[in-house]
Amino acid sequence: MNAQILDWSDIPFVLAVCEAGSLSGAARQLGVNHSTVFRRIEGVEKRLGVRLFERLSHGYVMTAAGEHFYRNGLQLRDGMNGIQRELGGRDLRLEGVLTVTTTDSLLYTLASVFSAFQIRFPDVELRLLSGTQPLDLMRRDADIALRPTLNPPEHWIGRNLAQLSFATYAHRDYLGTIQSKPETEQRWIRMNDSANPSTMSLMTTELKPAVAPVTYSNSLMGVFDLVRAKLGIAVLPAYLGENCTELVRIHEPEEKFASSLWVLAHPDIRRSARVHAFFEFATSKFRDGVKGFY
Repeated sequence: MNAQILDWSDIPFVLAVCEAGSLSGAARQLGVNHSTVFRRIEGVEKRLGVRLFERLSHGYVMTAAGEHFYRNGLQLRDGMNGIQRELGGRDLRLEGVLTVTTTDSLLYTLASVFSAFQIRFPDVELRLLSGTQPLDLMRRDADIALRPTLNPPEHWIGRNLAQLSFATYAHRDYLGTIQSKPETEQRWIRMNDSANPSTMSLMTTELKPAVAPVTYSNSLMGVFDLVRAKLGIAVLPAYLGENCTELVRIHEPEEKFASSLWVLAHPDIRRSARVHAFFEFATSKFRDGVKGFY
């Protein structure tokens, strides 16, 4: 058989005639018309340049070439069935590794979402990578990125899950200690990122009195921890501030400082069952409502 001229879709027709012994029997087995089977068999024989069947009055009988085709065709069919059975079953069970990169603050806030996903799909090996440095999906550092951004890369596929808002917060006990103090003496906490200021820092610069004392942290979670430690006032993502019962919101969110939460994946794996499952699961959770996201 010349694989270059043989159409893979012809193989089931030849095998069906070999097994049924007639065109009508093969047609019933395949769920097609008698004439369709006839055309496919004639076409295969013409392309291969051999006769696969003797046309007898009582049906189609395999020639030596037909028997050779049948033996090898069965191996191909068994192999395809094995692929479908094994990989299809794994796909249904959603097995394998799924690596998700996100920020420290989102992992802290959305831990229950990740936990619920893992419980829902126990055969998926969920690997969570958090930090401030975005990993490169193009280099396959991760399968999925869950990141705040207003401009996701065009070459990635993704969904906008929610709007991210920022507001100022302080511990309720800290607010009790500064009731009689002027605003210029109220301490602020901010990111130490003057070279490339974050949304939090830009909003802090706009709201903080110029002479008010400042404490700096090099991480968002550091700012959050210092606010919870009753040190001062800070701009925080609403998903952190609203989910912490110790904190009180001081200034309302401003639209100009809003961002978006995107779930993103490399386009080459957009049809991966694990990626699709996570996209659908995360979308469903945010559709139901997650406190601090809008």
